[in-house]
Amino acid sequence: MKLFAKQTLKVAAVICGALLMLFGVYESTSMFFGKGMPSVAMWSDSDDPASMQAGSLVKKDGEDFRILLFSDIQLAGNPIENAMALKMAEDLARDTNPDFIMTTGDNASWFLSGIMTKTVIRKMESLDIPWGVVLGNHDSEWIADRNWTGNRYELAKNSLFQMGPANIHGVGNYVVNILDEKGMRIYSLIMLDSNEYRTYEDGRDYDFIYYDQIKWYEWIVSGQDDVPSMLFFHIPLPEFKEAWQMWESGEIDGSLGFGDNREDIFCAPVNTGLFDKAKELGNTTHIFCGHDHINNLSVEFDGIRLTYGLKTGPSSYSDKDRQGATLITILDGSNEVTVGHIYY
Repeated sequence: MKLFAKQTLKVAAVICGALLMLFGVYESTSMFFGKGMPSVAMWSDSDDPASMQAGSLVKKDGEDFRILLFSDIQLAGNPIENAMALKMAEDLARDTNPDFIMTTGDNASWFLSGIMTKTVIRKMESLDIPWGVVLGNHDSEWIADRNWTGNRYELAKNSLFQMGPANIHGVGNYVVNILDEKGMRIYSLIMLDSNEYRTYEDGRDYDFIYYDQIKWYEWIVSGQDDVPSMLFFHIPLPEFKEAWQMWESGEIDGSLGFGDNREDIFCAPVNTGLFDKAKELGNTTHIFCGHDHINNLSVEFDGIRLTYGLKTGPSSYSDKDRQGATLITILDGSNEVTVGHIYY
């Protein structure tokens, strides 16, 4: 019965896609099938990190630098919820006037993911603010594969998204450097693809950040010259669960965090060691994720602040009092970072 229902949905998706193509939503047959072009960039850990092509943004002297973080916008088949999510994003951007907008993935979902990706892009471009994304587990469902989705984001005018190296796992492993007016780096934003799903011995579950991605991250940090960094990806690390348990038990000082979690931490069942590598390197100060829609805990754990981005919009599952965005501020003068949720 489940197989029949799944096949029926696939047929419905193809029919829907065909109709949308006829009405001009998709520009070509290749886009209808949603097969994108993979990256052609190649990476070796023997390369000089200084040679890496990265996006950049400039923090003006005398001003803070503000990053507005959207999480799990997740546009799908409900036009009312979609409209509410897009209005929320627009209002929050207008009210905070950020220097950069970032999303932690799942901007779109289900069989309409390709169409909804283009809708998200139109909204982000209309804000006329530099922006970036990482991909979530739902962003490339059904007729739009991960390369197709990444291609669309990379082509957008104000987007700093990059497909990233072709010879490591994931689509969208890239870096955005924040510079001062003299061109010196003051912070690096490192984006990683936490991938989608994989089959384990005991069944299907969420995928993880792979060892080759961690090696690439280490290579990036090795060329930073002690410039601090933040990490952005979609699916939380197992350490988010460990930190939450310690927060709930009172083992972590209450002054080191805020917020709470209303559901479990749906991380991968395998810990590939990214957090331990970040601790070892001593460069990363903050890690941001999405994925778990009604969690909003932000807590310092072993010297690194772990933060759930606040869910943006009511689509999929959500709590009405737990929607909005997260504001990350690099303070002028000290380059210290503050993090806070903005409830809508």
